[in-house]
Amino acid sequence: MTSIFRRCLPLVALLAGAGCATTPQTMRSSTLTPASEGTVKVDSGPNNSTTLQVKVHHLAPASKVWPEATTYVVWVQPRNAPAQNIGVLSMDANLEGGLDATTLQHRFQVLVTPEANGQVGAPSHDAVFTSDVDRAD
Repeated sequence: MTSIFRRCLPLVALLAGAGCATTPQTMRSSTLTPASEGTVKVDSGPNNSTTLQVKVHHLAPASKVWPEATTYVVWVQPRNAPAQNIGVLSMDANLEGGLDATTLQHRFQVLVTPEANGQVGAPSHDAVFTSDVDRAD
């Protein structure tokens, strides 16, 4: 039995053949951006990594949330460890954006914060989105 089959077997039993792909989970939106919606989709990646696909809709420009902000940064925060900057949300004129990234973590929280620039080393403002991830495969 191949490893992918063993990993997917419980899902196949539950989802009647829907496959091993994960479905996006809804991120919690803060009161700073009540009309916004966000999802995060995680899956196993190469070398036991975790791939993330973050998507947001109706997210106000970062400067509307915090005047000094120019962008939104996505963070992975492992349990009992500092948050790690994994990239900047790419936003369009329709207030939609996304980021595809990879981390070596399996259990963590995803945070999205407005920041003055994309190279910050720690979150400097409250998160506009959060989501808990526990990749158990």
